[in-house]
Amino acid sequence: MPAAISHSPARAARVAVCTFGAAILALTACGSAAALPIRLKLSRYIPNSGLRTVEVTVNGHESPFILDTGAGATVLTPQEIRHAGCKPFGKVTQFRAQGGKVTSSRCGPVKLAIGGYQVDRDVQVFDLGRLLGKAPPVGGILGLASFWGRAVTLDLAHDRLTIESRRSLARRIRAMRPIRVRITRDQAGAVVPFIEVRARTGTLWLEVDSGNDGPVFLAPHAQRQLAISIPPRAQRPLGLDVIGLGRVPVSAASRRLIFDGELDPAFLRQIVLTIDLRHGRAWARFDQPPSKTLY
Repeated sequence: MPAAISHSPARAARVAVCTFGAAILALTACGSAAALPIRLKLSRYIPNSGLRTVEVTVNGHESPFILDTGAGATVLTPQEIRHAGCKPFGKVTQFRAQGGKVTSSRCGPVKLAIGGYQVDRDVQVFDLGRLLGKAPPVGGILGLASFWGRAVTLDLAHDRLTIESRRSLARRIRAMRPIRVRITRDQAGAVVPFIEVRARTGTLWLEVDSGNDGPVFLAPHAQRQLAISIPPRAQRPLGLDVIGLGRVPVSAASRRLIFDGELDPAFLRQIVLTIDLRHGRAWARFDQPPSKTLY
């Protein structure tokens, strides 16, 4: 679940996603697996950014949503929710990755069309405009809660998100390695995956976060487990040893977090990652052979 980084137009977009990462959550599960996989095209949100968007249609109105696997939520802006024809209600309180509190309202159920995929459930409502600054406006944030009950494959290097069928999932994982995953889901329906990484002392559980526009962030206690120390405002190259897959090179920085750490799009672009959100399983393979890394 990401946290804010800086305030240039490109970075301002990150603030929006980062503020929401640990906090804003969507509800309930997707339907049964379809007979055919559904492939969604991702687009770069802004130049020199790792963030990706996907087109989402709300009651006939199409707009880009930022894809954020660390948000747990599907979030609509107040402008976008008007197209849904529902009135926001209630209050949801969550906490950012750095511990700050964020509140939002709910609305729905709202029918979303995402390519050939449709989902109908409650969403969160939050004004992203005040966080995006001068970055291009979006209709909201698309979180994994919208795919609850399905298996999805994220291939960020090739700008693809695939909603797998049972048959396509079986085919895909033949060439992949099983990795350890924990999928968190709270009372509001948050769906956030964490994968296990080997450390010098014990293991770490790092959030899979396509909405954290880099670098990888490691909490101070996680650095001690890795037997490293990253100075404030500095970055360090290292290799994260994903259990079941191997070492993935990253650039890491220090940040006080309420969990071990959060991954970033640069990490995700090096692998193809499949997560079975229904059964709590995951598989991965390298997009290309990993380079020599430091650890």
